[in-house]
Amino acid sequence: MRGTGQSPVAEIGGLSGGAVDSGVRGTPGEGAPVSRPGPQTPGRGIADGSLVEGLVTSKDGEMYRVKIGAQTLSARSSVILFPGQRFRALWDASTSPPTLRLQHSDTAMLARFSGRDQQVASALFSRGMPVDEESVAELRRHWLARGGDPAKLGAMAELWARGAELTEANVILLSWYMALTTEEVTRIWKKIRARLRGKKTSSPKGLLVALKDGGDAEIARFLASHAIAGRKARDGIDPAALLAPAWWPMNGNGEPKRARVAFSGEHHGERRVWRCAFGFEGDSLGPVSGDIMSNGMSVSINIRLETEKSAEKVRAGLDVLRKELAEIPLSVQYLGASAAPRGETATDERRGLDMEI
Repeated sequence: MRGTGQSPVAEIGGLSGGAVDSGVRGTPGEGAPVSRPGPQTPGRGIADGSLVEGLVTSKDGEMYRVKIGAQTLSARSSVILFPGQRFRALWDASTSPPTLRLQHSDTAMLARFSGRDQQVASALFSRGMPVDEESVAELRRHWLARGGDPAKLGAMAELWARGAELTEANVILLSWYMALTTEEVTRIWKKIRARLRGKKTSSPKGLLVALKDGGDAEIARFLASHAIAGRKARDGIDPAALLAPAWWPMNGNGEPKRARVAFSGEHHGERRVWRCAFGFEGDSLGPVSGDIMSNGMSVSINIRLETEKSAEKVRAGLDVLRKELAEIPLSVQYLGASAAPRGETATDERRGLDMEI
């Protein structure tokens, strides 16, 4: 798996995903090309030693379900991976099931550390975070101060990456959230929706307070965890690299998605504006991203997709979304969808928020 010792690792956290280069073997050089395969017979078509990019869809013990190109396969991994995480690795088909392995350069990078430092370095590396002596030393200090329990290291790395307090309560909270199953999250989101339908308030903040104080401890715990998972990454951390994407609800009976979500706030004079940036992998739309901005009275929503065909599909359903948004206590200033290849800006982006409305 690709890594770097000095900067955020986009290869793990921010890949477009789903690619194979059967011509790349051993230790490829920087920027090695990765081709986009078409539909293949599951379990076939990926040569031993290929460099692959993909997405972890689920984990069961030491087994992973991963999406690579058009295939969803079972595999093991030489480092810990997590549902919702993207990866680049060498495909070792000599084992059954195949194994996703570190590249030689990554192994050498981790070998620079030993003992507890190597445990910390591995926790950072597997999440696409910077693996340098300063970062390792800082996280190790906090981890050892909390007893050095290996079971807590993953959650502490997530808290550290978000600049959140590394308290015992936060470690327990985020560990619980990261371990939730799809079925558990679906059930909790349904309870939240039911509570929201019965609330009448003009303030989004008031809705949140009412939910947290509504007497359901599970909802309160979920929302507190959700807030941590949605915190903005600290300086020097690639937001796309954070392991624990927030659980995001889908409409109807659809399963919730693992979405990269980051909330931030800023002041414009005496007004405060909140922004929510999001991104997830659509089942048929491909990568979906965007942002939501609100000043507490109105809201502006931009949705971005990688192809015009996907953008047209989303635009066709915006009237339905607009009707649903009419039920919230915010006026909709802008709601739109546009196409922009990864790394480029859509031509009509970005409609800002009129602070006078």
